[in-house]
Amino acid sequence: MTGKRPSITKTPSVAEYQRIRKYVIDSVLAAGNMPVRLASMRELAGEFGVSIATVQRALKELTDDGYLTARKGIGLFTNPDRAWLRGKCDVIGVLAADGRQIYFENFLWNLLASTGRAVTGTRRLLYNVSLMYTTERVLGSMELSSMAGMIWLGPDFAPSAAADGFARALKVPVVTVNDRREGFSCVSMDVEQEGYEVGRRLLAEGRTSPIVVAKRRGMLQIAGLERAFREAGVPFNDRLLVLRGAGMEERLGTMLDLLDAPQAIYAVGGMLRDIAPLLRRHKLDCGRCRLIGEASVWEPDFSGWVVDQDFDALATAACNRLFSEMRGGPRRDCLIPRIIREWKAGDSERF
Repeated sequence: MTGKRPSITKTPSVAEYQRIRKYVIDSVLAAGNMPVRLASMRELAGEFGVSIATVQRALKELTDDGYLTARKGIGLFTNPDRAWLRGKCDVIGVLAADGRQIYFENFLWNLLASTGRAVTGTRRLLYNVSLMYTTERVLGSMELSSMAGMIWLGPDFAPSAAADGFARALKVPVVTVNDRREGFSCVSMDVEQEGYEVGRRLLAEGRTSPIVVAKRRGMLQIAGLERAFREAGVPFNDRLLVLRGAGMEERLGTMLDLLDAPQAIYAVGGMLRDIAPLLRRHKLDCGRCRLIGEASVWEPDFSGWVVDQDFDALATAACNRLFSEMRGGPRRDCLIPRIIREWKAGDSERF
């Protein structure tokens, strides 16, 4: 069955309205108790690279909303009654992935929500940076003049040369979250420590031969797991390492057939999503096999150890790092421990 095709409108883009609206609201806040005359429509059209008709429509909406007042024969002025922040207040930009997200999934939305609470909880304003339009135009316009710093969430979630170029062209401190970019401080989860902690817990239960399913051999979780085994003097069995790629399912299926009930299966990163159907077909006994996987892809009918993000800790650390750099502090990376907790099938706490 074919779904209905979305209609196409010919009205000016949301991005154009957003940029003009932000500029006007910034002007209102900066003016405070004194009405300040706005630039002419022709000047604004040239500044934002849009038609005079587009500026006219945007300013009419802002006037209707009370941000501007019209003085006949003179022009538009900021309205002091809408300058609800009298004192100086930092504006913190937040760039989610490539700045062009239409829909949000669990991870990025939780990260954005926690960052929003952390920023606004310090009596600062949050500006959602959108790169839906040309980044050169964003950087060249007056609309970002109020931004004191920026937090970049998950650059690798949607890699973008435009977002990289935008961040590097800014003249204010930038802190990345979850993914590193050269030249910026980064706040991320300590995934190597995650692997180390998983290893320690497995060894404490006498599980010395875990199957490890990963995207690639060099993942930091594997390095942490091997370190735990090495410190305990227990050999790590590389033959039980299953990597994503051709033949992965067949290799894992053979192991499940031969081992009957493996001691443990550690699905590193989001690999549980890839292997869940196979585990069901083999009717994995989670009572005998210790299953370990990410919360974002965990299946509620499984039992085992859920590895979760501490989104609030990530956001708080990112804000603290950014505010320090805004005060002239040095760049510095920060690692946040992950949460490993027990999950029993049927538990409705999260799912």
